[in-house]
Amino acid sequence: MRVKNTLDEWIALHEQEFIQDITALVEIPSVSVKGGSTPCGEECFRALEKMLELGKNYGLETEMIGGRCGRISLGEAEREIGIWNHLDIVPAGEGWTYPPFACQRQGDFLIGRGTQDNKGPAVAVLYALRYLKEQGMPAKVRFSQILGCEEECGMEDAGWYVTQRRAPDWSFVADCGFPVCCGEKGICRIALRTEKIMERIKDISGGTAVNSVPAHAAAVLEHDGELVSIEAEGISGHAAFPEGTENAVKLLAEQLMTYPLGEKEYKMAEFLGKICTDGYGIGLGIACEDSLSGRLTCNCGLIRSREGAVILQLDIRYPVTFSGAQIIEKVRTAAVEGGFRITETEDDPPFYLEPGLSFIQILMEAYQEETKERKLPYVMGGGTYARRIPHAVAFGPGMSADMRELKLPAGHGGCHSADEAQSIANLQKAIRIYVQAIEKLNLWMTGETNK
Repeated sequence: MRVKNTLDEWIALHEQEFIQDITALVEIPSVSVKGGSTPCGEECFRALEKMLELGKNYGLETEMIGGRCGRISLGEAEREIGIWNHLDIVPAGEGWTYPPFACQRQGDFLIGRGTQDNKGPAVAVLYALRYLKEQGMPAKVRFSQILGCEEECGMEDAGWYVTQRRAPDWSFVADCGFPVCCGEKGICRIALRTEKIMERIKDISGGTAVNSVPAHAAAVLEHDGELVSIEAEGISGHAAFPEGTENAVKLLAEQLMTYPLGEKEYKMAEFLGKICTDGYGIGLGIACEDSLSGRLTCNCGLIRSREGAVILQLDIRYPVTFSGAQIIEKVRTAAVEGGFRITETEDDPPFYLEPGLSFIQILMEAYQEETKERKLPYVMGGGTYARRIPHAVAFGPGMSADMRELKLPAGHGGCHSADEAQSIANLQKAIRIYVQAIEKLNLWMTGETNK
């Protein structure tokens, strides 16, 4: 086993290089798009190429898989542990204090889109593999960092990957908070549409991604013979974690209702205000919770107008003991009352693994030995690749960080927010945890521990 001081010294020695590698990825605006010459768009392809280049430079085996996924591996054994990351990002959106694709350092923090979700974590995993490669760890199983580019838009790449390469024996996804996330809520996406109702309202829009709370919404309406522009600024964040956010669509609806609207327009605005008032589905009548995974969350993430109709997209994360069908029917009833109808639904069921599994316990040991904390495995509302692949959980690298030194506006700094920020010290601690986890799994997979 390694000497702890050796790893600490190695991390300190490579800090600037570590930051440069994260910066090289953050500078690529890798929003996943379809329809181009590459499966996920040119920018995602560039991000994959850059990540594989880094892996190759550090002496690891690399493979580009169909321009859609990549793999960086340590060891050549048949049995395999997968460590999953994604290189696609949500759109930058508006309201940034810092440039979203410059990866600026402020004190202990890197600021830029993808620093948290998920490029910074991807480089932390890479550096754990690099360290063990340089230290000459005899890899008795194959440790594969698997990189996707469609995580933020449906995660079809994970399912596709296991049709091209077999699924690893066990996997963890480095795309959540520590310690182990052993389950994820169901994710239900619902599209709603009115009939052609727009009379005085000429245009309405808001949000950049269905899984982000809209920070901005706007409308144009006719009032006293003139066109009036209305804008609303909210507080953005991830749809699965509504605490501290404020949906700009709700604020826009409140402004619209102060103007003389058509009857159906007013009904539509009233419905918007009702469903966006909280992030827990109370206004839609779908609020629920269980002891394993907590409260349902509901986000109206996108609003657009088209041919006189208003179109909404909802992101709903429901507890592991409930079903998507139950939620959809309740939304259908509430939508009709608000002048909407459901046009499309997508239900991704929840998953849950027992925390007592040996694989999970080994990851927990690595976390506990490094941090001295005794937190328990948990269930969350966020969705990761773990729900798409067998024998998988999510495992870090998120940890709490005090961002007050950055003096960011309210709602900034989160993973889907403006001025997304990542603590460098936390990523370095994650490297230490991942090194421990890989060492322990290397022994466990070959029966050299009592787990």
